[in-house]
Amino acid sequence: MKKSLIAVVVSLFVLSACDDQVSQKLLEAEKKIVQLQADYQRSQESLKAKETELAQAKSVFPALQVEIVKLFDKQETLKFEKSEKDEYQPDHGVVSVFASQAKTGVEWIDQILLKQLITSYYDPERTKALVESERVTEAEVVAVFAQQYEENKNNAQTEKAAGYENTVETRYIGQRNNIVTFTQFFYHYSGGAHGLGYTDYLNIDVNKQAVIQLDDLIHPTKHNELLELLWRAYEARTRDLYGSNETPFVKKADFFAPNNFYFTQYGINFVYAPYEIGPYAEGEIELSLYFDELKEIFTEAYLPSKKDGVGLYIAPF
Repeated sequence: MKKSLIAVVVSLFVLSACDDQVSQKLLEAEKKIVQLQADYQRSQESLKAKETELAQAKSVFPALQVEIVKLFDKQETLKFEKSEKDEYQPDHGVVSVFASQAKTGVEWIDQILLKQLITSYYDPERTKALVESERVTEAEVVAVFAQQYEENKNNAQTEKAAGYENTVETRYIGQRNNIVTFTQFFYHYSGGAHGLGYTDYLNIDVNKQAVIQLDDLIHPTKHNELLELLWRAYEARTRDLYGSNETPFVKKADFFAPNNFYFTQYGINFVYAPYEIGPYAEGEIELSLYFDELKEIFTEAYLPSKKDGVGLYIAPF
């Protein structure tokens, strides 16, 4: 009888201990749930604060005060020994690398412009790590141009070239509502008959904090319509310059709509680099399209509206 009673008492103690352990685990689980709920609430509040901050930044985006400054500037003259085999070999060559950048006082715009300095000019694989990084420093970009300078110097010495030059010049064009526009002019010379220069237009949407691409302008199903409008403008330009019997420099099958353009008061100018649709002597070629021509194929976000003064006045006659 005593043994049975002892067994019952022991069982009660064991059950009580198990209940205490279960209760403790439930209490810990409840604490974790409360903590997770608190963390979630804080993250939601933080997200809301960020969204509010972004909305406020959009509504009060400043008129830019842009300063163009030197980023990299180095040149030297190399002396070459006279060659008995090549009477036309120059006795010296000039090596030069220059880059300027725009400082806007707006960090994310400055980052876009810095990255574009190298992505538009160099092999993407060469600068991939920099471009994909969250932030690139001026020192890192300077290092890219310094490496280019050493390559130019080595090439000039090896080839006995009259010159090796790389130039990147940044310019600020202006701001219209949520669009700010910059240009970056690239020039390269490697000792041939002439160098090659072209201009990249960077139209930055401050609301999206990104460069506006051609696909942002055109409805997805309307690219062929844009191509046809540009081809007509190209044909008209050829006729105006060379006469109605002149064949365009490129065939229609090879013609394309460039992802290089800028906004005007009346429409869009599409810009082609030398050789793309014309001979080198013609330089960069611009084809202009009016907003009236584009209204059926453009996204509304980048068409002028009443806030631009369009459609406010209706003629009485």
